[in-house]
Amino acid sequence: MKKLLNLMAFIAIALLVSNCGSNEAKTPATLEKSFYSELQKGNYEKAADLIIKNLSTDKVMTAEESAQLVKSFTEKAKQSTEAKGGVKSFEVVEEKISEDGLSATVSTKVVYGNGTESTEQSKYVKKDNVWKLSMGK
Repeated sequence: MKKLLNLMAFIAIALLVSNCGSNEAKTPATLEKSFYSELQKGNYEKAADLIIKNLSTDKVMTAEESAQLVKSFTEKAKQSTEAKGGVKSFEVVEEKISEDGLSATVSTKVVYGNGTESTEQSKYVKKDNVWKLSMGK
């Protein structure tokens, strides 16, 4: 019975991932905007979920592992973002896609509620014609 529930949870997550978002093609910049938009709204769990669902990994995570990772990231994102007064605004300032079209770097300027600013760099890779957030170098 537990295996059946796990399988159903996995299928539900897969369906949500394949059906979420608009008809707009997901580029590294649009993924980045989605993530920071959720942070700006204070939707830390949704931001964490977006990252986990769009993470480039060869490991297949169970629903339980994915939920634990979302929980952990949510706590860290909330703590670090709220310590700076939340995200006041953000702007994708550059999206660089490699010549071969298989990797990209996105630079995002973030302004926090306490007045501090930072420019964040995110790396993406294209796998099976889908952009994924890269945790590698």
